[in-house]
Amino acid sequence: MTLQTLVNVTNQLFHPIHFNTEPFSLALVAVGLVILFLVAVGGIAYGLFKAVKSVPNLTTKQFILFLLLIAVALVVIGVLLP
Repeated sequence: MTLQTLVNVTNQLFHPIHFNTEPFSLALVAVGLVILFLVAVGGIAYGLFKAVKSVPNLTTKQFILFLLLIAVALVVIGVLLP
């Protein structure tokens, strides 16, 4: 659903009471984006906590694989950013 479709639907719903719905539609989209951002940050924080907690219990081979995965992730991020 596009933002314009949401504006049209809310205009139809609130037209009888003469309520300007465009700011309301933008507020709903903004709140949705903030909730998605908070869920993503919480998931990343939880994953990092679990990773840091398990590092001291790794064997040498697992630790080297862990470092290799971090290096590959950084290279991929470095390639995708520009």
